[in-house]
Amino acid sequence: MKTATHRGQCIAYDVTGSGPAVVLQHGLLSNRLTWHQAGYVERLADAYTVVCVDSLGHGDSDKPTDASLYQREARAGDVVAVLDAEGIERAHYVGYSMGGWIGTGMLLFQKPRLLSLTIGGWDPVGGMARQPPMDFNQVVKMAREAAPQLAAWITDEVRPGLTAAWEALADVSGVRPAMEGAGIPMLLWAGHDDGCFEAMRTLAASIPGVEFLGAPGDHITARMVHVQESVGGLRRFLDRVK
Repeated sequence: MKTATHRGQCIAYDVTGSGPAVVLQHGLLSNRLTWHQAGYVERLADAYTVVCVDSLGHGDSDKPTDASLYQREARAGDVVAVLDAEGIERAHYVGYSMGGWIGTGMLLFQKPRLLSLTIGGWDPVGGMARQPPMDFNQVVKMAREAAPQLAAWITDEVRPGLTAAWEALADVSGVRPAMEGAGIPMLLWAGHDDGCFEAMRTLAASIPGVEFLGAPGDHITARMVHVQESVGGLRRFLDRVK
Protein backbone atom coordinates (compact mmCIF):
# COMPACT_ATOMS: atom_id res chain seq x y z
CA MET A 1 0.00 0.00 0.00
CA LYS A 2 1.09 3.56 -0.79
CA THR A 3 -0.43 6.89 0.22
CA ALA A 4 -0.83 10.36 -1.25
CA THR A 5 -2.02 13.47 0.57
CA HIS A 6 -4.57 15.95 -0.76
CA ARG A 7 -6.22 18.76 1.23
CA GLY A 8 -4.78 17.23 4.37
CA GLN A 9 -6.37 13.82 3.78
CA CYS A 10 -4.50 10.56 3.24
CA ILE A 11 -5.53 8.62 0.12
CA ALA A 12 -4.42 4.97 -0.03
CA TYR A 13 -3.61 3.20 -3.28
CA ASP A 14 -1.52 0.44 -4.80
CA VAL A 15 0.30 0.01 -8.10
CA THR A 16 0.76 -3.16 -10.16
CA GLY A 17 2.29 -3.79 -13.58
CA SER A 18 3.88 -1.51 -16.16
CA GLY A 19 2.81 0.40 -19.24
CA PRO A 20 0.21 3.14 -19.74
CA ALA A 21 -1.52 3.96 -16.46
CA VAL A 22 -5.06 2.75 -15.70
CA VAL A 23 -6.80 4.04 -12.57
CA LEU A 24 -9.44 1.71 -11.10
CA GLN A 25 -11.86 3.49 -8.75
CA HIS A 26 -14.45 1.50 -6.79
CA GLY A 27 -17.98 2.39 -5.74
CA LEU A 28 -19.68 3.30 -2.48
CA LEU A 29 -18.98 0.88 0.43
CA SER A 30 -16.33 -0.95 -1.61
CA ASN A 31 -12.52 -0.61 -1.65
CA ARG A 32 -9.51 -0.93 -3.93
CA LEU A 33 -8.85 -4.57 -3.04
CA THR A 34 -12.03 -5.71 -4.79
CA TRP A 35 -10.38 -5.02 -8.15
CA HIS A 36 -7.64 -7.46 -7.18
CA GLN A 37 -10.05 -10.04 -5.77
CA ALA A 38 -12.23 -10.05 -8.88
CA GLY A 39 -9.29 -10.43 -11.25
CA TYR A 40 -9.21 -7.04 -13.00
CA VAL A 41 -5.68 -6.22 -11.95
CA GLU A 42 -4.36 -9.60 -13.08
CA ARG A 43 -6.04 -9.21 -16.48
CA LEU A 44 -4.63 -5.72 -17.06
CA ALA A 45 -1.21 -5.60 -15.38
CA ASP A 46 0.63 -7.41 -18.17
CA ALA A 47 0.25 -4.33 -20.38
CA TYR A 48 -0.73 -1.49 -18.04
CA THR A 49 0.32 0.17 -14.83
CA VAL A 50 -2.80 -0.48 -12.76
CA VAL A 51 -3.47 2.00 -9.96
CA CYS A 52 -6.21 0.99 -7.50
CA VAL A 53 -7.38 3.82 -5.25
CA ASP A 54 -9.28 3.74 -1.96
CA SER A 55 -11.76 6.58 -2.21
CA LEU A 56 -12.00 9.04 0.70
CA GLY A 57 -14.04 7.45 3.49
CA HIS A 58 -13.24 3.92 2.31
CA GLY A 59 -10.61 1.21 2.71
CA ASP A 60 -7.31 2.47 4.07
CA SER A 61 -7.93 6.11 3.16
CA ASP A 62 -8.87 8.72 5.75
CA LYS A 63 -12.51 8.87 6.83
CA PRO A 64 -13.27 12.49 7.78
CA THR A 65 -16.73 13.56 8.90
CA ASP A 66 -16.70 16.97 7.16
CA ALA A 67 -19.25 16.68 4.34
CA SER A 68 -17.55 19.39 2.25
CA LEU A 69 -14.58 17.08 1.70
CA TYR A 70 -16.68 14.64 -0.33
CA GLN A 71 -17.69 16.96 -3.18
CA ARG A 72 -16.95 16.02 -6.78
CA GLU A 73 -14.14 18.45 -7.63
CA ALA A 74 -12.28 17.60 -4.42
CA ARG A 75 -12.64 13.87 -5.04
CA ALA A 76 -11.20 14.25 -8.54
CA GLY A 77 -8.33 16.09 -6.89
CA ASP A 78 -7.69 13.04 -4.71
CA VAL A 79 -7.15 10.95 -7.85
CA VAL A 80 -4.79 13.55 -9.30
CA ALA A 81 -2.81 13.58 -6.04
CA VAL A 82 -2.23 9.84 -6.54
CA LEU A 83 -1.15 10.39 -10.14
CA ASP A 84 1.21 13.14 -9.03
CA ALA A 85 2.69 10.93 -6.31
CA GLU A 86 3.51 8.33 -8.98
CA GLY A 87 4.76 10.84 -11.54
CA ILE A 88 1.95 9.91 -13.95
CA GLU A 89 0.96 12.71 -16.31
CA ARG A 90 -2.10 11.09 -17.91
CA ALA A 91 -4.08 7.93 -17.25
CA HIS A 92 -7.00 5.86 -18.44
CA TYR A 93 -9.66 6.25 -15.74
CA VAL A 94 -12.11 3.44 -14.96
CA GLY A 95 -14.70 4.17 -12.29
CA TYR A 96 -17.63 2.05 -11.17
CA SER A 97 -20.79 3.38 -9.48
CA MET A 98 -19.55 6.16 -7.16
CA GLY A 99 -16.22 5.75 -8.93
CA GLY A 100 -18.00 6.59 -12.17
CA TRP A 101 -19.37 9.74 -10.55
CA ILE A 102 -15.83 10.66 -9.48
CA GLY A 103 -14.90 10.08 -13.12
CA THR A 104 -17.31 12.82 -14.17
CA GLY A 105 -15.34 15.08 -11.83
CA MET A 106 -12.18 14.06 -13.63
CA LEU A 107 -13.81 15.01 -16.93
CA LEU A 108 -15.09 18.35 -15.65
CA PHE A 109 -12.09 19.48 -13.59
CA GLN A 110 -9.07 17.38 -14.57
CA LYS A 111 -9.56 16.48 -18.23
CA PRO A 112 -5.92 17.15 -19.23
CA ARG A 113 -4.96 14.18 -16.99
CA LEU A 114 -7.20 11.72 -18.87
CA LEU A 115 -6.19 9.39 -21.70
CA SER A 116 -9.68 7.91 -21.71
CA LEU A 117 -12.71 7.69 -19.43
CA THR A 118 -14.76 4.60 -18.58
CA ILE A 119 -17.86 5.00 -16.42
CA GLY A 120 -19.46 1.82 -15.15
CA GLY A 121 -22.71 1.28 -13.25
CA TRP A 122 -23.51 4.98 -13.13
CA ASP A 123 -25.70 7.16 -15.35
CA PRO A 124 -23.38 10.17 -15.66
CA VAL A 125 -26.17 12.53 -16.72
CA GLY A 126 -29.19 11.24 -14.80
CA GLY A 127 -27.41 9.98 -11.72
CA MET A 128 -29.91 8.46 -9.33
CA ALA A 129 -32.81 10.55 -10.63
CA ARG A 130 -34.43 7.57 -12.35
CA GLN A 131 -34.54 5.56 -9.13
CA PRO A 132 -36.70 6.12 -6.03
CA PRO A 133 -34.86 8.51 -3.72
CA MET A 134 -33.19 6.84 -0.76
CA ASP A 135 -31.36 8.06 2.30
CA PHE A 136 -28.13 6.44 3.45
CA ASN A 137 -29.87 4.27 6.03
CA GLN A 138 -31.85 2.65 3.21
CA VAL A 139 -28.65 2.14 1.23
CA VAL A 140 -27.08 0.30 4.16
CA LYS A 141 -30.22 -1.82 4.62
CA MET A 142 -30.18 -2.83 0.95
CA ALA A 143 -26.45 -3.59 1.08
CA ARG A 144 -26.89 -5.83 4.11
CA GLU A 145 -29.57 -7.78 2.27
CA ALA A 146 -27.89 -8.02 -1.14
CA ALA A 147 -24.17 -8.09 -0.27
CA PRO A 148 -23.58 -8.18 3.50
CA GLN A 149 -19.82 -7.78 3.13
CA LEU A 150 -20.35 -4.27 1.76
CA ALA A 151 -21.97 -3.11 4.98
CA ALA A 152 -20.12 -5.21 7.57
CA TRP A 153 -17.44 -2.56 8.16
CA ILE A 154 -19.83 0.39 8.70
CA THR A 155 -19.52 1.75 12.24
CA ASP A 156 -20.86 4.90 13.87
CA GLU A 157 -17.39 6.41 13.39
CA VAL A 158 -17.34 6.06 9.59
CA ARG A 159 -21.05 6.57 8.93
CA PRO A 160 -20.96 10.42 8.72
CA GLY A 161 -18.37 10.35 5.95
CA LEU A 162 -20.18 7.63 4.04
CA THR A 163 -23.43 9.54 4.37
CA ALA A 164 -21.72 12.62 2.93
CA ALA A 165 -20.27 10.53 0.09
CA TRP A 166 -23.77 9.23 -0.72
CA GLU A 167 -25.41 12.65 -0.60
CA ALA A 168 -22.71 14.19 -2.80
CA LEU A 169 -23.75 11.87 -5.63
CA ALA A 170 -26.75 14.13 -6.28
CA ASP A 171 -24.48 16.56 -8.15
CA VAL A 172 -24.57 15.63 -11.84
CA SER A 173 -24.43 19.17 -13.21
CA GLY A 174 -22.54 19.95 -16.37
CA VAL A 175 -21.75 16.39 -17.40
CA ARG A 176 -23.51 16.04 -20.74
CA PRO A 177 -21.88 19.13 -22.33
CA ALA A 178 -18.55 17.94 -20.99
CA MET A 179 -19.06 14.51 -22.56
CA GLU A 180 -20.10 16.04 -25.88
CA GLY A 181 -16.95 18.15 -26.02
CA ALA A 182 -14.59 15.72 -24.33
CA GLY A 183 -12.32 14.87 -27.25
CA ILE A 184 -11.11 11.70 -25.51
CA PRO A 185 -12.24 8.06 -25.90
CA MET A 186 -15.13 7.22 -23.58
CA LEU A 187 -16.85 3.96 -22.63
CA LEU A 188 -20.05 3.45 -20.66
CA TRP A 189 -20.39 0.02 -19.01
CA ALA A 190 -23.40 -1.51 -17.26
CA GLY A 191 -24.96 -4.83 -16.32
CA HIS A 192 -28.09 -5.82 -18.23
CA ASP A 193 -30.07 -6.00 -14.97
CA ASP A 194 -28.73 -2.76 -13.52
CA GLY A 195 -31.37 -0.05 -13.18
CA CYS A 196 -29.21 2.39 -15.11
CA PHE A 197 -28.57 0.06 -18.08
CA GLU A 198 -31.08 1.53 -20.55
CA ALA A 199 -30.29 5.13 -19.62
CA MET A 200 -26.58 4.51 -20.11
CA ARG A 201 -27.03 2.68 -23.40
CA THR A 202 -29.27 5.48 -24.70
CA LEU A 203 -26.80 8.12 -23.59
CA ALA A 204 -23.90 6.37 -25.30
CA ALA A 205 -25.88 6.13 -28.54
CA SER A 206 -26.72 9.84 -28.40
CA ILE A 207 -23.14 11.14 -28.18
CA PRO A 208 -20.84 10.43 -31.14
CA GLY A 209 -17.73 8.51 -30.20
CA VAL A 210 -19.01 7.17 -26.87
CA GLU A 211 -18.91 3.36 -26.77
CA PHE A 212 -21.11 1.07 -24.70
CA LEU A 213 -20.31 -2.22 -22.98
CA GLY A 214 -23.18 -4.37 -21.73
CA ALA A 215 -22.37 -7.21 -19.35
CA PRO A 216 -24.50 -9.87 -17.68
CA GLY A 217 -25.69 -9.24 -14.16
CA ASP A 218 -26.99 -6.48 -11.94
CA HIS A 219 -25.24 -3.52 -10.35
CA ILE A 220 -23.03 -5.66 -8.13
CA THR A 221 -22.60 -8.87 -10.11
CA ALA A 222 -21.75 -7.19 -13.42
CA ARG A 223 -18.47 -6.02 -11.85
CA MET A 224 -17.77 -8.71 -9.27
CA VAL A 225 -19.16 -11.96 -10.74
CA HIS A 226 -19.33 -11.57 -14.52
CA VAL A 227 -15.72 -10.49 -14.66
CA GLN A 228 -14.79 -12.31 -17.85
CA GLU A 229 -17.29 -10.29 -19.89
CA SER A 230 -16.65 -7.00 -18.11
CA VAL A 231 -12.86 -7.00 -17.98
CA GLY A 232 -12.72 -8.55 -21.44
CA GLY A 233 -14.69 -5.66 -22.91
CA LEU A 234 -12.72 -3.16 -20.88
CA ARG A 235 -9.41 -4.61 -22.04
CA ARG A 236 -10.48 -4.51 -25.69
CA PHE A 237 -11.42 -0.85 -25.31
CA LEU A 238 -8.15 0.07 -23.59
CA ASP A 239 -6.03 -1.83 -26.09
CA ARG A 240 -7.76 -0.02 -28.92
CA VAL A 241 -7.38 3.52 -27.56
CA LYS A 242 -4.02 3.39 -25.75
